[in-house]
Amino acid sequence: MNWVPELERLLPGRVASDETARAAVAGDLSPMRQMRQMRGEPMPMPDAVVRPRATEDVQQVMRFASAREIVVVPRGGGSGVVEAVAAAPGSIVVDLRSMDRIGPIDAASGIVEVEAGCTGAALEQALAAQGLTLGHYPQSIAVATIGGLVATRSSGQYSTRYGNIEDILLALEAVTGSGEVLRLGHPPRRSLGPEVLPLFVGSEGTLGVITRLTLAAQALPEAERFAAYGFRGMAEGIEVMRRLARAGLPIGLLRLYDAADAAHSFGAVLGEVVPGALLLISTLGPREVADAGALAAERIALAAGGDALGAPAAEHWLRTRNDVSEWAQYLEAGVVVDTIECAAPWTRLPAAYTAAAAAVRGLPEVVAVFAHVAHAGSTGASLYFTFGAVPGEAAQATSVHREVWGTLLEAVRGEGATVSHHHGVGRVRRPWAWQERAAERPLLAAVRERLDPLHLLNRGALWEDA
Repeated sequence: MNWVPELERLLPGRVASDETARAAVAGDLSPMRQMRQMRGEPMPMPDAVVRPRATEDVQQVMRFASAREIVVVPRGGGSGVVEAVAAAPGSIVVDLRSMDRIGPIDAASGIVEVEAGCTGAALEQALAAQGLTLGHYPQSIAVATIGGLVATRSSGQYSTRYGNIEDILLALEAVTGSGEVLRLGHPPRRSLGPEVLPLFVGSEGTLGVITRLTLAAQALPEAERFAAYGFRGMAEGIEVMRRLARAGLPIGLLRLYDAADAAHSFGAVLGEVVPGALLLISTLGPREVADAGALAAERIALAAGGDALGAPAAEHWLRTRNDVSEWAQYLEAGVVVDTIECAAPWTRLPAAYTAAAAAVRGLPEVVAVFAHVAHAGSTGASLYFTFGAVPGEAAQATSVHREVWGTLLEAVRGEGATVSHHHGVGRVRRPWAWQERAAERPLLAAVRERLDPLHLLNRGALWEDA
């Protein structure tokens, strides 16, 4: 039965079913999906795209879909990289980008309300006009929507200073699988028993369609000071990161690159001498606080044997941090490239790095492995790998991709790391996610049964019921 005309009558002007519209929102930016598209492989598409303008529109879609048992795929900017968005024939994609209104903004309290389809960049621009910022700067900020950032449990490049998305989120509105509207949380906080709000952080569209959010904003910093330091190796650099993250300094940027990543990303700035590990630091706040923080950070870095390299490398990172233009040329050439992030306590990070890097470099198809440590907190940090592999034949690309993922994640698991820090689960990471969270699975499944009893929401992402 063709239900698309009925849906069009229900939501006039908000439904598209032409091939171009359906293809545009059928997936995300996962590297293997991009490679398949470049090869001209046919890609699955939904039957219809709904572009809601209000929560009530989303509610109507979910009631319509629930009555007919139609799978619904919520989609924001589509910037995910783990195949969390992969719409199948017979499904509806709810494209939330038309729901992008901002406000009200309570500048005195630092509280902003925003619809889920607003991009991070647009919200930052609106907040900056009032001297505010979320401080949440993922690499995908120009494309990623606020609802998507919450749904994937995002972390921004300045998370050491501003926290992760769950630290910024105060409240949200979502529509469940049966069309019920939930309003969860209350700013600034409350002590009235367990909160349901955190369950939607990282839910990847499987518990409800997030439609509106309330977030905490902070004052824009007056000044920021940049510096870079070289160290003999990653173990020494990680120890300095740990000291800096735990010293109570006004740290903004804090990233450590291994020699391979430093040479690739900063070779033009560093010249011929590339350190075994490159540490980038910024301190921010009122001018005198930023200056004092920079001096304190310098003292810690130099006392640990670091070589002062000035500000150019860190400033280069700031200018180019969101540029991923080189990826397309590798994928078009048949090189399997991807990123894999995990996280570990400070005491386990050096071993996790060493084990994972050695394991992946030992695979015959792998031609490059880069790594950096970022998102530093008081107890640990994210370990982020980029790899390139050349399969013997084009048909082997998928199996090579899976082999690298499995090899790396098993290596870090063996050193006590978690298998994800901020990219989420999707379909790519799903097997390892449930291995790690097996004891919690029955509780999460019970929540899902209550909110989406027919398992219509983003089926196949996070859960294995595709």
